[in-house]
Amino acid sequence: MGNDEARYGWGSDFPTFRGTPARVIRGRLESFIRDASQGQIRAWDESIPPLQREVEEVLRVNEEAAAYGAILEYELPMESRRPDVILLAKGAVVLLELKGKTSPSQADIDQASAYARDLRCYHIECESRDVVPVVVPVRARGYLGDYGGVHVAGPDYVDQLVDDLKERSELPPLTRARFLAESAYRPLPTLVHAARELFQHESSHRGDWQNTWNESSCTPQVLSAMPAQAALYAR
Repeated sequence: MGNDEARYGWGSDFPTFRGTPARVIRGRLESFIRDASQGQIRAWDESIPPLQREVEEVLRVNEEAAAYGAILEYELPMESRRPDVILLAKGAVVLLELKGKTSPSQADIDQASAYARDLRCYHIECESRDVVPVVVPVRARGYLGDYGGVHVAGPDYVDQLVDDLKERSELPPLTRARFLAESAYRPLPTLVHAARELFQHESSHRGDWQNTWNESSCTPQVLSAMPAQAALYAR
């Protein structure tokens, strides 16, 4: 893990992830998160093998998937939040939140949605790609539905979701180096841009400022987050 990279527990291409013993991957995650609870370790033991099987299925039906990437416990730069799994697929970034249950709570869905929103708004490499949030209750099976843009599916359906994406874009998969570059995640410039856009529009069209607010789905979130992000940069 280089000094100019975001922090993460595991990162590899699909073939390496599929072929590495699950205990080795778990060991890397334990080394990364040194205060992991026994519950967290059990969750890794429960979720890594089925995820490897799904990656194997994608590799079996799509030769391009050899260039796909898998990143576990990616830590959002300047934050401590970590999406469970990021899959770098053709034209898309797939975000998986793995839950040790048969059905997700609304909080689980909201968590995945928030991670996806932040990547869309703040990660420069996600601006031109789909960011696809998926909650995966590891004890469920099949596709359980779309909840406000968040897919919910058992681990056995992850390969189908990933494989379907290859028809939606001609963009090649992101490389891990480009995704993990610390400079790629840029909340402050986005905040400044959103604020400037809002204030400039309000000055010239005071009676219609709501249009600018709605121009970008990121604008309300980035403005509400501005004090916290500014404090981080001031340290």
